[in-house]
Amino acid sequence: MNSAAGRASGGRTGLTRYALLGLGIVGLSMAGVLYKLTSAPIVAIVGYRMILAVAMLLPLLYLSRRSTSAQRQAPVARSDIGAAAASGTLFALDVTLWALSIQFTSVSSAALLVSMDPIFVAVFAAIIFGERPSWHMVAGMAVAAGGAAVITVGDFHISGRALIGDALALAAAFAETGYLLLGRHVRKRVDTLRYVFIVYSACSAVVWLAVLVLRVPTAISGHDIIVCAALALFPTVLGHTLVSKSLGHMPAAVVAFAFLSQPIMTAALAYLVLHQIVAPLTAIGGTIALIGIGVVVFANERYVASAPPQPI
Repeated sequence: MNSAAGRASGGRTGLTRYALLGLGIVGLSMAGVLYKLTSAPIVAIVGYRMILAVAMLLPLLYLSRRSTSAQRQAPVARSDIGAAAASGTLFALDVTLWALSIQFTSVSSAALLVSMDPIFVAVFAAIIFGERPSWHMVAGMAVAAGGAAVITVGDFHISGRALIGDALALAAAFAETGYLLLGRHVRKRVDTLRYVFIVYSACSAVVWLAVLVLRVPTAISGHDIIVCAALALFPTVLGHTLVSKSLGHMPAAVVAFAFLSQPIMTAALAYLVLHQIVAPLTAIGGTIALIGIGVVVFANERYVASAPPQPI
């Protein structure tokens, strides 16, 4: 009986984790479409998105204080606060550059190119941490780079302006690399909610500082406020937070599929809502890039998936 009950409990826990991961990926996939529905300056939109996300996290953070997890009960070291704040600064660059990229190129191209961050993570992990990539990872990097080149060539034929968007999306992926590497370091000691609260707070502060320095108009319509609330809830609180919370518990194949599905979902939503058709070369290059990214993610996440689970 006890064994059967344990298996049933484990099954429910597994289903919950898969559901959280799926919900997080869907949330992330909505960002591009939501940004395209706004009319206010994009930096101001990002600022409102992040400050609303911080507000939405506050009640969750308050409720989490009752958790009996040793990680949740442990105080957060000053060094970890600093590292999480630095991660938030990079996250601000990531979300702002990507939001700007879709003003120049298609949502599908931007989503595919920002998904190159696993390639950058693998490269920097090798340089900084001495994590020598396997031949699978090197092959995947080469394939993904080839796919990105095809996407860029396709966008050049469509419009030289689209290349600006492609460059911004790749810059966003580069910033996200630092955000992910710092997050990997801090999350070994700090629980998800406190970590993302620091990250989102720092991100909000950086974006609003940019708004003030650049004198970006902050007037915003009621429609845009609603969209900003949706950006805060779906891609941020549900998307980034739930994916961060779930990936350490998932098998490598599921992790790879999750990363691969995000740009596909984004392109589908862009077609359904914005009627943006994926250009043929973008589709070809995107398929090639996703295969390469999938190989890298699968090889990189095998270590994470086989490691002891971290407390949620």
